[in-house]
Amino acid sequence: MDELIQKLTTQLGIPAGVANAAIGQAMAMLKEKVGDDLFSKVSGAIPGAENAASAAKDAATSSSGGMMGALSGAASKMFGGGAGEAMELGASLKSAGLNSDQMGGFAQTLIDFIKDKLGDEVLEQILAKVPMLKTLVG
Repeated sequence: MDELIQKLTTQLGIPAGVANAAIGQAMAMLKEKVGDDLFSKVSGAIPGAENAASAAKDAATSSSGGMMGALSGAASKMFGGGAGEAMELGASLKSAGLNSDQMGGFAQTLIDFIKDKLGDEVLEQILAKVPMLKTLVG
């Protein structure tokens, strides 16, 4: 995790605390969406991924499901599930401290990092289950 945090701070200027929180949100979302087998590959290749996901999930409060939950549900119905999931991830990253301008760079850095650690095949499996990551990149 430290390597990814360093990339986010040096390449994108994201403060370390914000980067850590955003990574936690992203890892929690990955764990929820990709299933245990695929996430075990992620956590095996990226030390701290499991702990980050657990910490982010534990820190989630009922307020995160309020208005954004309703909006993401409405977006899912109007535009398909991916739109609602992208809004949900965007809201999670925003609550971690990222601003809208940083989200695309964050998502691209995360995708590149996963590709570097796990290879193209595993990355494609992840993106097939979590297409919202590509949506954030634009």
